[in-house]
Amino acid sequence: MRKVLRKKATPRAFTISLLAATILLPDSDRLIQKGHFAMTKAIASDEKPGTAAKNTMPPARDPKLAAEEEYQLARRLNTVEALELFIARHPDDPLVAKARADLRRLSR
Repeated sequence: MRKVLRKKATPRAFTISLLAATILLPDSDRLIQKGHFAMTKAIASDEKPGTAAKNTMPPARDPKLAAEEEYQLARRLNTVEALELFIARHPDDPLVAKARADLRRLSR
């Protein structure tokens, strides 16, 4: 039985194919400027072209709720590392006293 040898792709072939792709693919910025829309920039049907949404940033989370969730997660994990991380991340939170008590109980 003869072994079939396959040619490996050379860096030169890759460079040529990459160059061809950059030349042959249309420039998306040019298409958008002419009023054609590329797949990369979808516009909602009720929105005018060229206008950006006013609220692009989601609202911040409630810090008390975030600390409560992290404390509950640390208690579920029930490890010294998780409780120490909670205490380090939220040193001024009222739940730190409970976390320290849980930590003392675990350390025994």
